[in-house]
Amino acid sequence: MSRFLVATLVVLGFVPNMSSAVEIKKIRVCYGPLGPTREVAKCLPRDVLCITYEIEGLALDPKTKKATYETTLELLDANENVLFRKPLPAEAIPHLGGTNMPGDLFVTMGDKQAPGKYQIRLTINDKVGKDRKAFKYDFEVVPETFGFVRVVTMAVGFPGQYHVPEFALANFTLDAKMKHPNAEVTIRIFDDKGTAVSEPVKMLLPRDMPEGTDLEKLNFVPLTYPVYLNRAGRFTIEVQATDKNGNKKAELRYPLTVLDIKDFTK
Repeated sequence: MSRFLVATLVVLGFVPNMSSAVEIKKIRVCYGPLGPTREVAKCLPRDVLCITYEIEGLALDPKTKKATYETTLELLDANENVLFRKPLPAEAIPHLGGTNMPGDLFVTMGDKQAPGKYQIRLTINDKVGKDRKAFKYDFEVVPETFGFVRVVTMAVGFPGQYHVPEFALANFTLDAKMKHPNAEVTIRIFDDKGTAVSEPVKMLLPRDMPEGTDLEKLNFVPLTYPVYLNRAGRFTIEVQATDKNGNKKAELRYPLTVLDIKDFTK
């Protein structure tokens, strides 16, 4: 897949020429709610798209001190037909003060999601303040090809923890006789100067596929590899995958920051 961002994020006001108390800010496409920013925004079938955001200016009930609001997630096709719509009520007390609330949304592509342009639309309806705002995100589903899907990982960690990225590879070319893949996955870790800090880790498929995997039924292999965080620093995780039967390659790269707890305590 090509490495460029195809996102268009727009915050929409529903009442022209009038200011709104509610704002949606810090909109971010990412590899899970606590994951790094996603650089490649085109999606394969079976992929999951995650977006985090922050709601500012929610009104609080004078008696309960709660924010009560509703989020409505919609998926639209290129002709703006609504393919999916899900309202979800929410309420929370801002125990740390302020009127801000974090939020996230997930959209899962179907196994045979049709290629084309789509749009996510999320509406926030403030029940107490009688106000609402929305943002939309334009994205594209590309035809099936070998690549990474459903990447979920963390952007930060602490020494002594395990960093456990989860991802899957989809659309292997299977050999004609055994219907097996012939693929290699290599994980490398670099420091902030671009120097490798450990030996590469290799996984071979079909050898390292989860037990019971049947790629004729579902051409999809979930994988993971725990990384022990033995020291603080800034690093880059690189995962390269090669489909040798189909002569195709895919790459995943993301930053990982390991924090020293002493920097945040007295």
